[in-house]
Amino acid sequence: MRTNDFYTLIELVKREVLDSEREYLKLLKVIGNNQRYDFLSQLSIYDRNPKAVACASFDMWRDRFHRTVMRGEKGIPILYESEGKQKIAYVFDISQTVSIDRNVNEVELWSFDKEKDTDTLKEMIRLEGYTPHDSLLENIYFLSRIYADQDIYELVNNLRVPAEDRNAFVHFMRESISYALSDRFHVEYPIDIEKGKENFLYLDSVSLMFAGNCISNACNRILEATIERTKKLSLSHGLTKNRSEEYNKSNPEEVRLETERNGEAEQGGMGDAVRSNDERDDDRGERVFSDGEYGRNSEDNQEENF
Repeated sequence: MRTNDFYTLIELVKREVLDSEREYLKLLKVIGNNQRYDFLSQLSIYDRNPKAVACASFDMWRDRFHRTVMRGEKGIPILYESEGKQKIAYVFDISQTVSIDRNVNEVELWSFDKEKDTDTLKEMIRLEGYTPHDSLLENIYFLSRIYADQDIYELVNNLRVPAEDRNAFVHFMRESISYALSDRFHVEYPIDIEKGKENFLYLDSVSLMFAGNCISNACNRILEATIERTKKLSLSHGLTKNRSEEYNKSNPEEVRLETERNGEAEQGGMGDAVRSNDERDDDRGERVFSDGEYGRNSEDNQEENF
């Protein structure tokens, strides 16, 4: 795929999202489940595999996790920058892979534990000088305010939302972030899309990118902070690391080099494979950045924990 073809595809994807509030909600779930990608890549994931939760390059699956992409599986195109030029690479979700030796090869990823980790969210709120709520849903919404309000207010100004509609639009953005995060915290966030229709009308092909960036960046910051704090808590309890935890690490330079090596690896190789436990209903997955026009910088944002 050429970069021009990629941008043409993205425009079609944006049109699909803007034509349906339900598709917008579907995109939000993709954002929350793949927070380490930039929004441009998340649009591509939404188009190719909206259920994806753990994506990596062909070689990363093979070399680091002893898994291979099954024959005939189509990669998800993402845009990245190399030597000042934009290029296309392909990543694959874990559901498209199988253990090389045909044995069960679990890839354990971070997952929010309501019993153990709820206090972590409260502590994150306290550290910002606020008083947390008892409700997990309310605390998720509270975190969206703490981590995103500055960007949301800037977005409101850029979109020139009328003064009488600003509070409603700000609430719409906070709820969008909370809904995007809900799967990762194993709750159902009750967003009322009917009430948000008027705010949805402020979005077009251009403004969707700004709004999507705002939501994507907020999800990244909230989840990265949560993962870091919960991991520190686990380590303080003497939990040992195992091979699967390697998937919760990300060396930026290594990821970049693997991406450059495998930009043309669009299809998988192993056929007639039986998946071990790849299609899961939980919300764990690797998050990898790309550097697109609207993307985060992979060198700066590839954190240690997934």
